Amino acid sequence: MIGIKGLVILTRFDYIENMHGKNKLKEIVNQINPDRDAPLNQPIGISKDYPEILLGMLDNIIKTELLENEESRFLEIGYWSARHLTPRYFQIYIDDKNPQGFLNQMAWLRDTLIGLGEMTLADITKKSQVIHINYGQPYMESVRLSELGFLVEGCSLCGGKNVKWEELSKTNTSVEYQINWE
Repeated sequence: MIGIKGLVILTRFDYIENMHGKNKLKEIVNQINPDRDAPLNQPIGISKDYPEILLGMLDNIIKTELLENEESRFLEIGYWSARHLTPRYFQIYIDDKNPQGFLNQMAWLRDTLIGLGEMTLADITKKSQVIHINYGQPYMESVRLSELGFLVEGCSLCGGKNVKWEELSKTNTSVEYQINWE
């Protein structure tokens, strides 16, 4: 996964700082980058590309130190991220109560916000979408789970009631979900 956008890393930093404090964030960044000139110790650009290895190291530390080694809890990080980013980037869909519009816009902005792979949608009904994400290479489970959490919570924030999801297929490079809401 070459080309993880800075926004993904910054969102992880925001999660750590908000949930565990500024000192824990500093401690984790120092574990990844003890050198003051290292990339994560410099200002991070939201649309700048960063290597997958940095996100992998960060997610591994988050998993072991903050999530009790439960990788499935990266869904929670996705939910948290959606609550903080959806109002910034998708407010119109919140105001219009339009989860379908949110998903369409997310597919369109994915390259700018996340960077790797592509997302396509297929309408089943006005309240049901099939989402196919092709990462283009093997992905980290933490990335898949946090993105799924973001999409589910984003639909909820944009007016979807009782949002449910089902995994339809999964390979080491792609995943397909069906998301439904009332």
